[in-house]
Amino acid sequence: MKTKLKIGDSVKILSGKDKGRIGKIASINRKKNKVIVESCNMVKKVIKARTPQEKGRIIDKEAAIDISNVMIFIKGTSSRLGIRFENNEKIRYLKKNGQRI
Repeated sequence: MKTKLKIGDSVKILSGKDKGRIGKIASINRKKNKVIVESCNMVKKVIKARTPQEKGRIIDKEAAIDISNVMIFIKGTSSRLGIRFENNEKIRYLKKNGQRI
């Protein structure tokens, strides 16, 4: 699936336990249609000790969110993205107010 979102874009989460939170996209998996948003959708992961001297531990890490559950967020507004060509350049813009990104 094609997406107009890019790594580093600020997004607002539309559903799930972190609904309404805003964060930046850390990575995008285009094959699975998932994104990882920094400090959102945190889960606990148990890491076993590999050697007797090492201790096991529990870490917090970001889990993937479906790409349909996030929307770009710029200057206080969230909107869908569109693409148009201006002077032979591909420009991303907000569909809500036409603002360029």
